[in-house]
Parts: sequence; C-alpha cells; structure tokens
Amino acid sequence: MAQLIMNWKNDGTPVTEIALPEGVEVVAFPNLENALSAWADIIPYLNPDGNMDKPEDYYQHSMVEYPNYNDNFCFFVLVDNRPAATLTVICDYKKNKGYIHNVACKPDFRGKGLGTLLNSVAVNVLKKEGMEGAYLTTDDWRIPAIKSYLRAGFAPDTVSEPDFKERWEKIYSIIGK
Repeated sequence: MAQLIMNWKNDGTPVTEIALPEGVEVVAFPNLENALSAWADIIPYLNPDGNMDKPEDYYQHSMVEYPNYNDNFCFFVLVDNRPAATLTVICDYKKNKGYIHNVACKPDFRGKGLGTLLNSVAVNVLKKEGMEGAYLTTDDWRIPAIKSYLRAGFAPDTVSEPDFKERWEKIYSIIGK
C-alpha cells in the first residue's frame, strides 16, 4: 500500500518566530556534537516494525545520497540536551518544491508538541528558501503526526492513488474532521 501524501502551499505569509519551551532547543545536524549517533538513535522509531538497515547505512542512502540533501536542514529537537526528535527539509531549487523527510521521535517524547515544533521549523525553512510548495509522505496509522501536519498547513492528496480518498475519509472519521 502506498504511503499517503500531504501537500503544503506557500501562502506568502512571513516566517514566524518560534517560541521554544524551557529546556527545548532546535539544532541543525552540523551544530550537534555526535549528530550521526543522535540521528541513528532516533531514526529507528520511524519504522516500528524494525525493518531498517543499520541506521548509519540508512543515513548514507536515505539522506546523504538523497538528491538536494543539505545537512543544515536536518534538525534535531533536544529536550534537556537529549536528542528527542528529528526532521529533514529537502529543497529542490530547480522545481521550487520541498520535501519533508524522515520525521521521527523517540516514544518517551511523543505527545509533547515536538512534532508541531518541527513542523514550524520546516515551514519556516521552506519559506526562507523560497519554496512554492512542499510534500511529505506518511502512514494511515500515524494519526498524531497527521494532526500535526494538518495544523502546519499540509493538506491531504486524495487523488494520486485510487484508494487515497477512501483512506483519508477513514482518517478524518477517526480524528473527527
């Protein structure tokens, strides 16, 4: 089954300042000591069934080798100096379109608004970099993440796959939308 797609369109509003709660900071990959280890510690939570290469190998082929990857746009949320979540923004400057890639959060930190924080960072990067739009992929069962993406201005793609409309209707019935 294909992952669901959500799209974001730049509405031209200015970048917003992000207020960080006490003890929380957002750091880009190059500015975090032992960033690869931190990423490797978080990213397995992206795929709960455990089917993933070694995280270091996965970083190489899913990030470094991904077209337009820029490690300055791979972000971590640190909570009390502990890496808790990650998200990467990929900017395709030729197409003026972005992609939100490899969003993951450790289970102990879920439900604390870190996804909303990361989505705000992502939208700010997309706007600063002049992207006209962006997309992300997600799974039907990632209801909290989907709610966060909706709040960030991402809209469901209901037409790219024959079953998308039905799947989104089911999700909306779950979240009461």
